[in-house]
Formats: sequence, C-alpha cells, structure tokens
Amino acid sequence: MIFTVEETNLMCCFDTSSRSKLISEMKKLPSKELDSGIAELICKTVRKLENITDAEFDAQYIAPDSMMDD
Repeated sequence: MIFTVEETNLMCCFDTSSRSKLISEMKKLPSKELDSGIAELICKTVRKLENITDAEFDAQYIAPDSMMDD
C-alpha cells in the first residue's frame, strides 16, 4: 500500500474523485492555522500524491480505517 492508515483517513475528508481534485483541496487548507502534526501529515500526503500517476491513484482503495476489513 502506498499510503498509511492516517494518510488514507485524511484523504477521506476531501473529494477523492480524482488525484488532481484531492491535491487541490488539500493545498487550499490554511496550513498556518492547522495543528503542526496535521499540517505535516497533509504536506507528506500531498507529496506522495504528486509523485504517483493517476492510474496508481485510481488503483487505491480510499476508505476510512473504520470501513476496512480486519
């Protein structure tokens, strides 16, 4: 899996219909107003998203951890 559980849960808070929409929404957040841990997680996740292809993104199953099978 490319993304951690924390990154996947974070992405679920945004529009995941496309990689570009997800990146755009995440970058719009005012990082200076966010908790430093959350801001770091967002930056790390955006970097990962920018470094994968649309096909790789589409192959990911993005659902909150609570919806994943054990």
